[in-house]
Amino acid sequence: MAITFIGKLMGILRDRMQAVYFGTDTACAIAFMQASMLPRVFMDIMFASLFSASFIPVFNRYIEEKGKQAAFRLAAVFVFIISGFLLLITLILIFLAEPIYLFFFGGELLSYQVKALGIALLRIMLPIILISGVAFSLTGILQSLGQFNIPAAMSVASNGIILLYYFFFIDYFGIYGLAVVFLIGWGFQIIIQVPFLIKHKIFSFGKSGFKLGECISGLKEIGKLSLPVMVASWLIPVNLLVNNRASVDLYGGRHGVVSLNYAYTLYTVITGLFVLSIVNYLFPALSKLAAGNDWNEYVGHLRDSLSGMLFILIPMAFGLMALSLPLVRLVFLGGLFRETSATITASALFYFSFGMIGFGIHAVLMRASFALLDGKGPMIAGLAAIVTNFILSFALAPGMEIGGPALASSISISVAAIGLFIRLNKKLPIKILTPAFMRNIAKLVAISLFMFVASRFCISLLDSLISYESLFTRLVMVCVPALFGALIYLTAARLFNIKEAKYVFGLVAGLGR
Repeated sequence: MAITFIGKLMGILRDRMQAVYFGTDTACAIAFMQASMLPRVFMDIMFASLFSASFIPVFNRYIEEKGKQAAFRLAAVFVFIISGFLLLITLILIFLAEPIYLFFFGGELLSYQVKALGIALLRIMLPIILISGVAFSLTGILQSLGQFNIPAAMSVASNGIILLYYFFFIDYFGIYGLAVVFLIGWGFQIIIQVPFLIKHKIFSFGKSGFKLGECISGLKEIGKLSLPVMVASWLIPVNLLVNNRASVDLYGGRHGVVSLNYAYTLYTVITGLFVLSIVNYLFPALSKLAAGNDWNEYVGHLRDSLSGMLFILIPMAFGLMALSLPLVRLVFLGGLFRETSATITASALFYFSFGMIGFGIHAVLMRASFALLDGKGPMIAGLAAIVTNFILSFALAPGMEIGGPALASSISISVAAIGLFIRLNKKLPIKILTPAFMRNIAKLVAISLFMFVASRFCISLLDSLISYESLFTRLVMVCVPALFGALIYLTAARLFNIKEAKYVFGLVAGLGR
C-alpha cells in the first residue's frame, strides 16, 4: 500500500502538471484527454480483467495440482497468444483511428482543431493496448506467486518517466512528445518486472520446452471464463465513455470532458489506493481457498476485508464530498487551470464520491465471484449497471450539468455492487453478513454523516478567515478540516466499540510505547 500510495501521489502530480500547462478548455487539453483515455478504455473493455480474473484462478490451480513448472509453461503460452492478438488489434485500431475517435466523442460537437489533434495523438498512443496487455499478464503471474511490491511499483516507474518529461522537455516537444512519453512510461511497467522473471526462471524450461499439449486444458478453461469476465469488466470503462459522451457539449463544448476526467482520476486515485491494495492481495488468496473448498476461511477472509475496507471508505466518501472544492484547488489550481475549472471539476468530484462505497464493495465481490469461477453474476450485474448509467447520464446532464454524469456513474456502480452481493450471498454455503456486521456499518454511516457536517462547518469558518490564493492557505483549507473530521470519526468509532478503531488506537499506543 505504501508503494501504491507513492505511485498515486506521482499520478496526481502528473495530472496537475497537465492541468497547469493545458487547462480544461484548450484544444490540447481536450484532444489529449480524449486520445489518452481511449486506449486504456479499450484495454479495460477487451482484456484487462481477462488477465486477472480468468488467468489467475487457472494459474493457481495449475500450481496446486501440477506444480510451478507446468503453471509457468501455461503462463508463457498465454502471454505469447495474447501478445500476438493484441498486436493485431492495435494495428487495426491505428488504421481506424479517425472513425473511432469521431464515433466516441461526437465529431459534430468538436472543433476542427480538436479533431485533427485528437486523431493524431490517438494513433501515437494506441500501442498502449499492446504494452499494457503484456504488463497485466506479467503482473498476474507475480501476484499469484505472492509478489505484490513489484506490481505496485509499476505506476511509480511510468509516472516518474512522465514527470521527468514535464520538468525538462515539455517546452521543447510539446503535446506530441507527451504522447510518446506516455508510451515509454507504460513500457517501463514491463521492464521493472523482467528482473524478477529472469531471477526465478519463470519463462525458462530447459529441454522440456513449452509442452503446448499440457496447456490446452488450461487455455480452454481460461477461454470459457473469459467472455463473462470481459463483459463483467465493461462496467467502469463503458461508464467512463458514456459519461464523457454526455459531457462533450456541456459548457459550450468546453471544460466538460477534461473536468470530468480530472475529477474521476482524483476519485479513483483516492479510492483505488485502498481498494486495489486490498483486492490485489485478496483475490489470489480467495482463489486458493475456493479451489480447496475451505468455505469458512473463504467467507472469513471476505467478511474481514469488507469490514476493514468500509471502515476506511465510508468516512472517506463523506470526507471527499466535504472537501471536493478545497481539494481540487489544492491539486490543480494554477496556470491555465483557473477557478472556473476548479468549480466545475469539484462538482463532478462531489457526485463521484457518492459511488466510493459501491466501488469498493463491487471490486471485492467481483473478485470473490471470479475466485469461484463464476463470471455470470458479475456479467449480469455489470450489464444492468451499464444500462442504468447510460439512461441517467443523458437524463441528468441537462439539469445537473457535470454533476449528472458523475452521479449516474455513482448510482450505476452501487447497483452493480448490490446485484453482486445478492447473488454471492445465495451462492455461498455461509452467509457473508451477520447482525453484528450490519450494526457496525450503520454506526459507521451515522458517525461519517456527523463528521461531514463538522468538516463543512470547519471549511466555512476557514473560508471566512483566509484566502485560497496561496499554496499554503489551500493546503490549510484541506488539511485542517480533514484532520478535524478524522479525529471526530476515530474518536466516535472508538466510543461505539468499532473493532477497527480499537486496532488503530492500539497501534498508536504501541508506537507511543
